[in-house]
Amino acid sequence: MKIGFIGFGEVGYEMSKGFQHLGSELQLFAFDQQHNEPGMIQRAEETRVALLDSPLKVAEQNLAILFVAVPAQYADSAWDSVFPAVNNETLYVDLTTASANIKQNISERLASTQSLFVDAAIMGPLKGNQHKVPMIVSGPAAQAFIRQGKQLEMNLEYVSETAGDATNIKFIRSIFTKGLSTLLHEVMEVAEKLDLDETTTASITNTIDKEPFENVINRLITGNVLHAERRVKEMDNVIEFLNENKVDTLMTKATRDKLQLLTDSKIKEQFGGEAPQTWKQVMEKINHSD
Repeated sequence: MKIGFIGFGEVGYEMSKGFQHLGSELQLFAFDQQHNEPGMIQRAEETRVALLDSPLKVAEQNLAILFVAVPAQYADSAWDSVFPAVNNETLYVDLTTASANIKQNISERLASTQSLFVDAAIMGPLKGNQHKVPMIVSGPAAQAFIRQGKQLEMNLEYVSETAGDATNIKFIRSIFTKGLSTLLHEVMEVAEKLDLDETTTASITNTIDKEPFENVINRLITGNVLHAERRVKEMDNVIEFLNENKVDTLMTKATRDKLQLLTDSKIKEQFGGEAPQTWKQVMEKINHSD
């Protein structure tokens, strides 16, 4: 089996390190803009990857799978570079973080040649996991990729036949994971400054751990329906507190502004002043009300 990479940065390198243990019958090819650099050459030699001097040459290798793993801003140009060699035998897997719209356009373009496109989103750390890193996949050839991936011991989860869905899930989760990390930074910055970090950590941990996280989601979102207006005032006080302690208020201000938007939307009145039962009812009201 032959596998190719357009882009041989962390993604291609780590996956290739895993693939090389699957046997000598697996042949790996790659192109990278830095293909002449000593470090890149050493990386390719370490993983037994044939480093070629053009993306088209990689695409012409009668590949089972071609992974495009370049920075998001170069996704279109990377696909342009291999398009003359696309065929209906190779699985074309986009591992970039380009937008869903870009991936849909690429999928439609490949479909015009009856080529097989997969939108894949990496959902875990590559180091340690390598080719077994969790991925979610969507697009016309997602099921075919899962079947092929089993032979390669890959960890793939099917989402849908729509290119862009896997990317959208990754982006939505990023709002939470990156937002939570920066929110916690703001929280623990002031907690440590006031020597209240151990007590604060224990309190937050107890709040999160005492029930399944899905219940936490439900409680927090439905609670905002009834209490957004009051919480705006509370966050105004918190912002004043942070300013007094010379701690940046960026995340707290964002929380205050979101609560104000909920208050202005009259979401409480839309539920007749009663708490909704589930977070989904809240979102349906927000997203589908006239």
